[in-house]
Amino acid sequence: MIGVALLLLHGRTTHRRLRWTALITAALLLGAIWFSPLNTVAQHYLLSAHLLQVTLLMGAIPPLLLLALPRDPRVRMPRWLQRTLRVFVHPLVAIFAVNAAFFGWHTVAPYQAAMQNDNLWSLEQVSLLLTSVMFWWPIVTPFSPPVKAMSPLGKIGYIVLATIPQTFGGLVVALAHHPLYSLYADAPRLLGLDPLTDQQIAGASIALVSKIALFTAFTVIFVRMLNASASDSEDGGGGGGGGPQVDRPRPRPSGTPRWLEDIQAGRTVPEPALPRRVKDPAGSGPRPG
Repeated sequence: MIGVALLLLHGRTTHRRLRWTALITAALLLGAIWFSPLNTVAQHYLLSAHLLQVTLLMGAIPPLLLLALPRDPRVRMPRWLQRTLRVFVHPLVAIFAVNAAFFGWHTVAPYQAAMQNDNLWSLEQVSLLLTSVMFWWPIVTPFSPPVKAMSPLGKIGYIVLATIPQTFGGLVVALAHHPLYSLYADAPRLLGLDPLTDQQIAGASIALVSKIALFTAFTVIFVRMLNASASDSEDGGGGGGGGPQVDRPRPRPSGTPRWLEDIQAGRTVPEPALPRRVKDPAGSGPRPG
């Protein structure tokens, strides 16, 4: 919820204090999931704890890190870096990267290898974070170059498309009739959760991540659209300023004639000029016979 609140605020202001708040919040969350008992429980005991870790790592921390960057379109960077970044944060590339990292690491063999090797476990965590930053970049758009912002509907479609595989993957994990990871099944039980129940909670969490991302996008886009409408109203309404006029509803009584509506709307045509009267030249009248 902290991340959602900051995203909503970000639609209204680019104050330096907001960027520092986002950065500090992201750092605190990273410390909580990487340097606390949660990391040990996630790596050795409970798959559901790992999915809680992944939810924060992929759904909350990346947008906060991007919010910490300036949104100044005048930010300059080398051309080669612009081109490289443009490729990596392209929506199609980001969708492929985030899903490849998520499903690649969570197949049985690579994941159990990471559970037994701290270096592989760290590599998994860092790769999930980096690909999630790629995924969130087109949504948050920290600064204009080198990425062109998508339309609000484009962002929603982007998130829907990206989270479809995770939704199906979560259902597969939740509906499995046997533990997928033997190391979790053989580990001492915590919180009274048997391996299958733990796995079902984890599968539901995978599907929940996609819904949280979609809800966040809907909320942010909707509030930003409201903010934009409010700004337009403030710029064009009231006072004697020379700003653009705001089109407001103008109810009219029934039975109003069409010509009166045209006059009120300014849809008038110039009144036709009367034809000039031609004077008969002197002596042009009929001559007496």
